[in-house]
Amino acid sequence: MPHRESPIFPFTRQHRLLDRIDFHHVMSAPQHRLGADVFLLLARKNTVGHGRLGLIVAKKHVKRATRRNWVKRQCREYFRHHQHDIVYWDIVILAKKGIADLNHDELTQRLDRVWNKLAGYGPSS
Repeated sequence: MPHRESPIFPFTRQHRLLDRIDFHHVMSAPQHRLGADVFLLLARKNTVGHGRLGLIVAKKHVKRATRRNWVKRQCREYFRHHQHDIVYWDIVILAKKGIADLNHDELTQRLDRVWNKLAGYGPSS
């Protein structure tokens, strides 16, 4: 049976920051900088009507490609399930040293903390 994406929680191309201009827009003047010990979340309002996510996981901080891919996959999956909380934001997550040492639950807890702060800012912040 082929894998089907849930229509309730999509993560399509339109939910991603794809090019340098999109990343630069968020990183040059973020409205919110929310940090955890192992990543920094930068956020800026958008006008597209849904949240978008960009990830930067440098080889400098996560040496093995399999682990970099794991980090990105975990962050995308978290975004996919929680995107309804941040409808108005473009988000860039910058990985820091130590993120590769976390397990799924530890990474999720850290994402929860910053996500809830960002969700609290709402559309009028």
